[in-house]
Amino acid sequence: MKSLVINYGVGNLYSISSSLSRTGFEVEISSIPKSGYDLIVFPGVGSFPAVSRYILRYRDILDDLYRSGIAFLGICIGMHILFEYSFEGGLNRGLGWFKGYVDKLRTSNKLPHIGWDKVFIANNSGTCSLGSLLDNEYVYFIHSYIVYPAEEDIVCLMSEYGAKFPAMIARGRVIGVQFHPEKSGKMGLKFLESIYRWLKR
Repeated sequence: MKSLVINYGVGNLYSISSSLSRTGFEVEISSIPKSGYDLIVFPGVGSFPAVSRYILRYRDILDDLYRSGIAFLGICIGMHILFEYSFEGGLNRGLGWFKGYVDKLRTSNKLPHIGWDKVFIANNSGTCSLGSLLDNEYVYFIHSYIVYPAEEDIVCLMSEYGAKFPAMIARGRVIGVQFHPEKSGKMGLKFLESIYRWLKR
């Protein structure tokens, strides 16, 4: 199984690349999205405005890859970019593969939300079943913004930090997670392993 980790030019990609390798993936890092891979990963580094400027330069290529059926995994900001737009740093466009938007988590708790929190199942059908092994398990978060999906059926896992929010979304061959699998220890690796097995079927 070959995976491509997209390098936006910001942040350290060693952790996610190492975690993917440990679960069986061959890993390449590239600043240019391209075909020939089983999984393309949008890593959880950077801010929405910076990632949006980068990603939208390759909008046509990414849309073609999306339509071709290649699997995508978006982590944190990498999940946010899958939606139509974000209010982080002003109004910025995303890829629009999922309907909805990104804004701050509406909570009275201190932001950013940093640390371990429990996730629980919201939907266990289709691609969402990949998240079922995480039900009532703790994973690692570091974020202030969340997705506000227009379609409830794409929400697979939820979590709570003064307010409930989507922790995993999925449809078809596109998966997004608010938590960081590469920082979530054993459960994060198990989640990446479940994606590996799903792609091998």
